[in-house]
Amino acid sequence: MSINSGFSPIQNHILSKLKNAKSLRYSELMPEYRIQNDLFNYHLQFLVKKGFIEKLGKTGESEGYALSELGVKHMADPILSDSKVITSLFKANVITIVSRVVDGKIEILNQLRKSNPSYGKIGVMGGVIWKGENTLTAASRKLKQETGLEAEFKLIGIERRIMYVKDELFSDLFFPIAYSDCITGGELISTEFGENMWVPIEKALENEAYDTFDCIEMIAMVIQAVKDGTIYDLPFLYSEVEKKGEKQP
Repeated sequence: MSINSGFSPIQNHILSKLKNAKSLRYSELMPEYRIQNDLFNYHLQFLVKKGFIEKLGKTGESEGYALSELGVKHMADPILSDSKVITSLFKANVITIVSRVVDGKIEILNQLRKSNPSYGKIGVMGGVIWKGENTLTAASRKLKQETGLEAEFKLIGIERRIMYVKDELFSDLFFPIAYSDCITGGELISTEFGENMWVPIEKALENEAYDTFDCIEMIAMVIQAVKDGTIYDLPFLYSEVEKKGEKQP
């Protein structure tokens, strides 16, 4: 759950629920604990009024509520003031690239994501590095948490991506790229974070080329090196990339 001092526990609950869904009905947003309908509706409408969520149509699949552009932006970096000014955009997300060989063919671990800001996209996974946490420890933690697998990672490089939407700073993140072909653990599982799957390495390369604005360029470079058999010959990589677009990724 994204906790923010500017929101009440009920408001954070609503935002957290919508983070892991394309849209939800009113009844699906209600907390499991007992709460008066009027009180819940007050907090829901507060988020609508502030522009963090939007009410969709009343018929068909679009019925209910969804994160607005501002809401997606908040979930990408939840430290926002009430005036909608971003007060902190600088953090690090470790990217975990994991490979295996089956019948002589290389496969890459991919995830169909079930949370914003990348809801519905397929690619390699990753997550936030905690303050004080070693980067490779974070990679192992996220892999275990999201897939049930364990692995020993090597740090391949770092990409810093500075992203602007309509000339306004949207996010500024460091992406350490961690790689492993040494996997242990049980059967691959899926979690609330996403649906996990092994895909042929050619398909993994396709999945990382879905959008030149939203992509992390170093991921495809590393996967290509895995395909070419040169992954452990690469020098340590570092790049800073500035992205500009007219709409959110």
